[in-house]
Amino acid sequence: MLTVQEAIANVPGEVQFVAKHMESLQEFSGGASGIYPPASTFKVPILAELYRQVDDGIIDTQRRVELTDADRSPGSGVLKEMANGLRLSIHDLAMLMIIISDNTATDILYNLIGRERLNDTMRDLGLTETKLPMSCREMLYSMFGVSTNDISLGNAQVTTRLARQEILPNAAGFSEDLGNVSSPSDMMRLLEVIYTGGMHSSKSRDEMMNILDHQQQNTIIPADLPLGTIVAHKTGGVPSVRCDVGIVFSPSGPYIGSIMSKHVTDMKVIDRRLAAVSRAVYDHFNP
Repeated sequence: MLTVQEAIANVPGEVQFVAKHMESLQEFSGGASGIYPPASTFKVPILAELYRQVDDGIIDTQRRVELTDADRSPGSGVLKEMANGLRLSIHDLAMLMIIISDNTATDILYNLIGRERLNDTMRDLGLTETKLPMSCREMLYSMFGVSTNDISLGNAQVTTRLARQEILPNAAGFSEDLGNVSSPSDMMRLLEVIYTGGMHSSKSRDEMMNILDHQQQNTIIPADLPLGTIVAHKTGGVPSVRCDVGIVFSPSGPYIGSIMSKHVTDMKVIDRRLAAVSRAVYDHFNP
C-alpha cells in the first residue's frame, strides 16, 4: 500500500485531505490547503440546513412537491427525465440529492431552504471558507456559457457542451469570489456537526446519516477500503474538480474524511488516485 505522501504525489492536480478520528480525536491532513470548488459536495450543507429547518418546524419532510418543467436542472440525476405532475416528498428529494446527486432535487431544496439562510447557517457554524451562492443550474449554466431563459434549451445546451467538454475556465462558476467554494476542513467540521448531532435533533441526525449511508456513487472514499466497510458520504465533480466527503466506520472507530481536488489534468484516473489517498488515510487510523 502507498503512504499518504506517495498517494498525494500521484494525484494529477491539486489535492488536500483532512481527517479526524471521532474516538481518539486525532486529526490528520495533507496536500495543498486552501479553497476548493465543492462541486456536488455542496449538497451536504443543503442537507444540514434542510434538517435544521425541519427541527425548527419550518419544513415537513413528508410534504410533497409536484415536479414541473420549471424545476428541471441539467447534469446528474433522473428527475429531469420524469413527467410533470410527479409528487415527491421532501425526504424523497433529499435522498435523491445525496445518493445519486440529482441536480433537480437539489435545486428544489436549495430554493426551498433559501440561499441566504443556507449561507447564514454556514457562517454561524464558523465555516468561513464555505460560500454557496449558486444553485446547480446557475453553476452549470455559468461553467458552460449558457444564458438562455428557456430552461429546456438551456439544459440541452449544458448536456451537449458537457459531452464535448466545452467549458469556460474563467466563468463565475469556477471563481473563488463568485462561485460555490468550500474547503476540506470546513466539510470535515460540518460532517462532525452532523455526526455528533451538534445542530440537530437525534431523529434528524439519524435521518441524515441514513441518507448519506445509502450513497450509490462509491468510486472514491470507499473504493479501496476493505470489503464491507460502511461509509456515509457524498461525492462531487465538475470538469477539473473531484471531491468526496464522508464518515468511515473503521475497526479502530469512525473517522471523518474530506478529500478535494482541483485543476485536475486527467479526469479518467482521478477517482482511482483519490481512492488511494482514502486508503492511505484508512491505514493511518488502522495500522
